[in-house]
Amino acid sequence: MNRKIWVLLLAAGYSRRMGTCKLLLPIGEETMLRHTVKKALLTRTDGVVVVVNAEIPELANQIGDLPVVILTNQTSNGGMSSSLRFGIEYLLENSAEAAVVLLADQPEIDPSVVNRTVVRYQQTGAPVVQAVYRGTPGHPVLFDRTVFRELQAITGDQGGREVVRKYLAARETVDETTAVPEDIDTFEDYQRVVERSKGTSRAKASGMPGRAIKGGYWI
Repeated sequence: MNRKIWVLLLAAGYSRRMGTCKLLLPIGEETMLRHTVKKALLTRTDGVVVVVNAEIPELANQIGDLPVVILTNQTSNGGMSSSLRFGIEYLLENSAEAAVVLLADQPEIDPSVVNRTVVRYQQTGAPVVQAVYRGTPGHPVLFDRTVFRELQAITGDQGGREVVRKYLAARETVDETTAVPEDIDTFEDYQRVVERSKGTSRAKASGMPGRAIKGGYWI
């Protein structure tokens, strides 16, 4: 297997602030996880790796029929970094050129933003390429293979934040005019996203544009 640019979708959290697995909550007619994975599959990348929590087997069951690589993280209690390290190790073993990191609890991510991020990377070869929404950095964040080993050295629940900061001067950005996709941490967050999803569905049915997204999250 020799695929170059992969989506790495992190989906192994515990949803502690919600008290239930948020990735199994519905967005429209499917779970949040399946919804986000299907969006990842719409991108112009060479493959999708999804890291799920071994303690929640239903996560893997939700996407088992989709054309993705499912990695089961046995150490999800080590925070987001444990899933990132696990996914990066797989990509290293499979000679990936770059990883586009997405979060499964951001179901409003736009595949076209991922595509623009990939194009910017192909144009520049930058070690880090990040989407910036109205001045706020967010996901996707693309990491070149040259920084994979540094991603494997991170610990805790910080994701790739420190690597992004280290390469800030060399980072390329993709500037978006929409608001940053909201990270779902609470039921209030979830309810807002569900309402926007309904509004977008109604707008598509009527031929009108959907409502703007609010909220923010940095990797």
